[in-house]
Amino acid sequence: MSEQSFPSTVTITVTTPVLPGRDKPIALVTLDSTAPNGLVIWGSEAMRQLQRELAAIDTSQVEAVVVTGNEKSFGAGANLKEIRAAQLSGTSDEYVGSGHDAFGILAEMDVPTFSLITGVTLGGGLELALHTDYRLATSGKAPMGLPECHLGFFPGWGGVYLLPHLVGAEAALNVIVTDSMRGKNLNPAKAAEIGLVDALLDGAPGSQEWEAGWQNWVVEALEGKREPRRTSDDAQTWDAAVAKAAAKAQKAWHGAAPGPVAAIELVGRARTESRVENGEAAVEAFKEIVQSEPARASLYAFELVSARSKQAANVPDAPVRKIRKAAVIGAGLMAGQLASLIAQGARIPVVMTDLDDERLATGVQRTRDRFTAQAEKGRMTPEQAEQLGSLITGATSPEDLADAEFVIEAVFEELDVKRQVFAQWEPVVSEDAILATNTSSLSITAMGRDLQHPERLVGFHVFNPVEVTPLLEIVAGEKTDDSTLATAFDLAAKLRRIAVRVEDAPSFVVNRVLTRMFDEIGRAMDAGGDPETVDHALDAMGLPMTPLQLLDFVGPAVLVHITHTMHDAYPDRFTLSPWLDAVADAGLRNTLPARGETSETYLSAGAHEALERTRQENGVTGQAGDGADGELLTRVQDALADEIGHMLDEGVVATARDVDLCMILGANYPFHLGGITPYLDRCGAAERVRGQRFDAAQQ
Repeated sequence: MSEQSFPSTVTITVTTPVLPGRDKPIALVTLDSTAPNGLVIWGSEAMRQLQRELAAIDTSQVEAVVVTGNEKSFGAGANLKEIRAAQLSGTSDEYVGSGHDAFGILAEMDVPTFSLITGVTLGGGLELALHTDYRLATSGKAPMGLPECHLGFFPGWGGVYLLPHLVGAEAALNVIVTDSMRGKNLNPAKAAEIGLVDALLDGAPGSQEWEAGWQNWVVEALEGKREPRRTSDDAQTWDAAVAKAAAKAQKAWHGAAPGPVAAIELVGRARTESRVENGEAAVEAFKEIVQSEPARASLYAFELVSARSKQAANVPDAPVRKIRKAAVIGAGLMAGQLASLIAQGARIPVVMTDLDDERLATGVQRTRDRFTAQAEKGRMTPEQAEQLGSLITGATSPEDLADAEFVIEAVFEELDVKRQVFAQWEPVVSEDAILATNTSSLSITAMGRDLQHPERLVGFHVFNPVEVTPLLEIVAGEKTDDSTLATAFDLAAKLRRIAVRVEDAPSFVVNRVLTRMFDEIGRAMDAGGDPETVDHALDAMGLPMTPLQLLDFVGPAVLVHITHTMHDAYPDRFTLSPWLDAVADAGLRNTLPARGETSETYLSAGAHEALERTRQENGVTGQAGDGADGELLTRVQDALADEIGHMLDEGVVATARDVDLCMILGANYPFHLGGITPYLDRCGAAERVRGQRFDAAQQ
């Protein structure tokens, strides 16, 4: 990879100020972005530049070296575009070793070294800070963390060695592996709590308060009043933490994500190896893992999510209507979540309505209480909670909805019920008001068949739980016009949701893919498969939940409803499971024992009884070994490849990338699968079923 392809985007300035009360200067290394107000991003050329600047510092002439960032970031990680280009070209990345060379100069300096963490500090930025003796941070909310495992590899510039020696192996592994794989970062207060930073200082970077604060702190350290922090872990504590993390990783990802495995191994070796030895091992491991298929899929997934979070695809070039007021039809839990989402995101009044006045009053109050709960958790001020709560009202008459420009229903998932809702409210609202449905599976076209203006009806499928699921499927019916779609996308952006355009087809994207997966699981259960073996047949994919755990999360009744919808539409591919029907008919909420419950069988007592009964009724005796030999996994892989192929052929989405985005954001599918189609390519399912790869990751 040439320097010309990825020039440095970092500027490095070294000055030699004298701190208050001192005689000898320090070397102040200031990092900045070449782009105005940009993030400090480390590419290979920037790393070589840093190495030259650090090597040029004469430590006999200064009493300390202090590294600081700009007001926006101390360092926001490596240049992922450079890594991605290396993956696609088949070349090894150039700067893993150069990072150790540059940062190593800082670690080996014979004067005290300090990092002034001025903003976003992620990945390589945090690893740079770890190479200094002390770390001082602002008391704001700028994120700190090591996200590399989530991206398919691991911290390659010394984090796996230095962090456990600073905060202990268990805390380090939580940051390197657990938090990373969950997509979580530390805030400065938490970083200080675990000992990652030595002090939190008041004032914004660049302010007089900040400047005086860090200078006084550094002077105190130079006077011997501060000592560098080191872990107190003994060998037994360290090794136990590593063993615990390894067992947890195996249970969670079953080897499907190699990054965490390598990180845990390197942390284990860090107890007895030197920094240089561990760094050499990290460079070799990184070069291998970064070229692996899971790492390629992870970076593809990260880039896809990042790009679509900034700009949605397939948005019509049409006028966007102004939405100054919204209405939610219904007052249940989902209706309340929609109302709070719209009020908080769009900052507009939201009126709720329901057939039952008592239910409506309860729903309005519950929605307002959601803001109060957020204030109690420190996510907003009490004043903000009160302001948002005042935006939520209950309708006392139809006229309260007459001026709403966006009306969304959240009633029972039955086509006739939703038709009745729209028939009731269409004459009340203005002719250009948008009518939206939160349906998860029903036809938008069929829902709008009797409307006077079906062109203003759109699917606006917000996923549950609303607070943590960023996907929004925007569904175009046969008559939905471009202005309605453009306005729906605009509102989605205001709600901080990543929207995907979907054409009207049963269950749209996420539920359609998941239902096809469950179809194979249900078939295996009904055919006599051992429930535990069936439930763990997909472990090699490293999914966040087993199929039956996901079934219980969604709710058996919900899945059965969607399954019947899909069977009606595609009876040749979607079957009805006698066992799942029996579970739903019995009103069971769990197929696995609930937390705290015990059971003599793998399933909950009710689900086990239903399985035994339905098998007997259908003449199934004994147990099949389905799943133990990988046969069920292969069938699921092939079923998913087949269904996604049908979706693309039908034009449900524009590209395979849309399917991947939906599965990542709507079903929490892991980055190491790349969503789903890169996994189906590399396991051979796409070619087995379709005769060709999806190759979304190569586009």
